[in-house]
Amino acid sequence: MRSRSLWDNALDIPARVDGANWHRGTGEGPFGQDLVRVARTIQESETSEPVTLIVATDRASLIGARHEFARELAIFLTLLWATLSLAAWFQVTIGLLPLRAVQSSISELKSSSASRLEPERFATEAEPLVDQINQLADAREADLRAARDRAANLAHGLKTPLSALRAIARRVRAAGQADMADGLEQSILAASDAVERELARARTAASLERGPTEPGPIIERLVSVLSRTERGERVEFEIDCPAGITLPVSADQLMEMAGPLMENAARYASTRVRVTARFRELVIEDDGPGLGTADREQVVLRGQRADERPGGHGLGLAIANDLAEATEVQLVLHTSALGGLMAQLIWRAPSASAG
Repeated sequence: MRSRSLWDNALDIPARVDGANWHRGTGEGPFGQDLVRVARTIQESETSEPVTLIVATDRASLIGARHEFARELAIFLTLLWATLSLAAWFQVTIGLLPLRAVQSSISELKSSSASRLEPERFATEAEPLVDQINQLADAREADLRAARDRAANLAHGLKTPLSALRAIARRVRAAGQADMADGLEQSILAASDAVERELARARTAASLERGPTEPGPIIERLVSVLSRTERGERVEFEIDCPAGITLPVSADQLMEMAGPLMENAARYASTRVRVTARFRELVIEDDGPGLGTADREQVVLRGQRADERPGGHGLGLAIANDLAEATEVQLVLHTSALGGLMAQLIWRAPSASAG
């Protein structure tokens, strides 16, 4: 027997075909097509005649079916990969949202008056982390209060000994020992400068407020004080601090930084001191003799002055530079359009990763 699809042709019977296994092979079809065939000999009993069963199909159809299956499988696997990847991305993104909220709130602590995180703002999963951060913030706040108290105690404790040493220096000078008095006064001056700088740094670092602060009222208060001094009363102060302009700093820190700069400007100005507030900037200028490039670098170094007279040029700049470094503010010195020195305080913008 043979299939009608063979027409008048017959399939070649393999030489070795047994009844235990299917014999696989290839052959040629009635129209010259390449066939894939399987053959097996079947015998019902020992007395019956064996029958060889041969089944064949066109190889091209198998190859086409295989290619179609591979194509559909590739599409399915691609869609499955895209679905799983998208699901994983959503899972990670949504899972990290509470941590990103915590990160954003921590960044806000640097630029706001808040000292703790508000637990009710965060998901339940983030509450243990928020509690630990608040405990750390409380401990840091306690350390800052203690540091501020120690700075105040140190200032009061050193005031009396330094005053006594100055009185001794005056008596030594009155006794006719001018050289010894000069050396003693220089030592006292160096100690006073070092103490003043370190106390200013401690007060600024221990400030518990973070701003923002409108500079206008602070500058006006400083001008009111300086205008009563011997040098300040002969200087005209110009204030250009528009309402609404704020700086990312506490009022105490701004006064600590701007005060020495304005005092220095009033000391060396001929007739004018100008204070200008801009976005994230505070500029203090005078029409005095100014400073050369080398002197600008010298006066901001620890313990250096452009001159060595009591209250000489540079202590205010050095103190302001120390405070700026302690609060991540940049102090830049230039030549002013007024002809003297221009001191520019620049508050750096927060990094993109902070938020």
